[in-house]
Amino acid sequence: MMGIRDDTSWWQEWGALCLVAIMALPLFTPRVYASDEIKYFATLRSLYFDQDLHYENEYGYFIRRDPVAHEGLRPFRDTVTPTGYRLNDAPIGTALLWLPFYAVADLGVVTARGLGATVPRDGYAWPYVWAVSLASMAWGTAGLLLTFRLCRHYADRSSATWGVVAVWLASPVVFYLYITPAMAHASSLFVVALFLFLWHRGRQDRSLFGWALLGIAAGLMILVRELNWLLLLVVAVDEVGAVLTSVPSGADRRVGRSVASLMAAQLRDRGSGYLIFGLALAVVVAPQFYVYRILNGTVGPTPFVVEKFSIVPRYAVSVLVSGFHGLFSWHPVTLVGVLGLGLLWRLERRVAAALALLFTAQVLVVGSYDTWPGGASFGARRFINCTPIFALGVAAIAEVLTPHARRLGGIAILLLIVWNAGLAIQYAVGLIPRDAPVTMRQIVSNQVFEVPPRVTDIAWRFVFDRSSFYRTRS
Repeated sequence: MMGIRDDTSWWQEWGALCLVAIMALPLFTPRVYASDEIKYFATLRSLYFDQDLHYENEYGYFIRRDPVAHEGLRPFRDTVTPTGYRLNDAPIGTALLWLPFYAVADLGVVTARGLGATVPRDGYAWPYVWAVSLASMAWGTAGLLLTFRLCRHYADRSSATWGVVAVWLASPVVFYLYITPAMAHASSLFVVALFLFLWHRGRQDRSLFGWALLGIAAGLMILVRELNWLLLLVVAVDEVGAVLTSVPSGADRRVGRSVASLMAAQLRDRGSGYLIFGLALAVVVAPQFYVYRILNGTVGPTPFVVEKFSIVPRYAVSVLVSGFHGLFSWHPVTLVGVLGLGLLWRLERRVAAALALLFTAQVLVVGSYDTWPGGASFGARRFINCTPIFALGVAAIAEVLTPHARRLGGIAILLLIVWNAGLAIQYAVGLIPRDAPVTMRQIVSNQVFEVPPRVTDIAWRFVFDRSSFYRTRS
């Protein structure tokens, strides 16, 4: 197991990642555009300015601004729930993470208006949009840095850096960190990375305070995206493994202490921590149940979400290899990351087993939804919360390569980044449909024959006319 050397300077450790973050800044596109983004934004704007959960005015604002682009928002505005509210299936966690940035923007607007500026203090103007977009980019970048720290437990600096950069730029992360930041995925990356970092740091000796922090992080990641409750499997697997491996064999059994009694003793010793963890988690997620109760009259998710789910994961294979936003087919770096868990197994079996089980469970759960492709998403966005898993796997592979093989591996990662950029171009200019199936044969053909001739024109548009990629088409 590796570690961060005490004599390593800050720049030696973090410099490469800081440079990548700075170089990626031109990609940043502050906007609130699609229906999912608006639902997260509406929660924050309504709570901050109206102090309520009535979203009709927020939905109406965006529909009036662009009736064609926001046609899909009409069912949410026009459907009245049993309690008299409008539909909103977006959890509240992203709004909470955006809140400090949004409040600062509002303070700036108030100050500017006091000095004579005409920017409206309505919660919709450009400072507010910039605030939530910057918040997502900041939280997502912090998640990548936490992922790097996690990787450093098992890989040297170079390998860990390659692992993080690979998933940063060759997966959906780059798109939802910069191009469409007002979704929940960048925030989800942060809270999941925070949870895994805290879990891993305290695995050997966790205090009650540590259990409380872990419970808070767990609650926060569930508030951001409900699918993140699957991360609790990581703690469960690790704790079961710890209890089983702590039971001695041989001598203690011969003096009459059964395995069951020893396991019971271990559970009693850990029980206080489990209780604190559960209480902290419950306190953090309680506001979400309160919101559900107000909006829907129940303490569970809106039926709009539940009705899409089936017990049978009949789409699990498609989730991985379909041309319609398949995880491995669109973003091969994720396959490399999953395979790398086999090398992580040699270093820490419980960690590798827990992460592998989490990934498998998420494939099965996502594969149980009728909407498994994620709508008009760029790639398999629902797996952005698995970014730390993929980075760990890539770093574990890089760690065992010879210097020559590592150079070849770096070239391979750069090619995967280019592949991902080509997919983004296809997605942006309409070479492939955003919300319909497409064959991998067509995708590959476009990458070779259609994308290269368009690169110059697309680069010009991206710099000087970026809105042309997402403004309403007649």
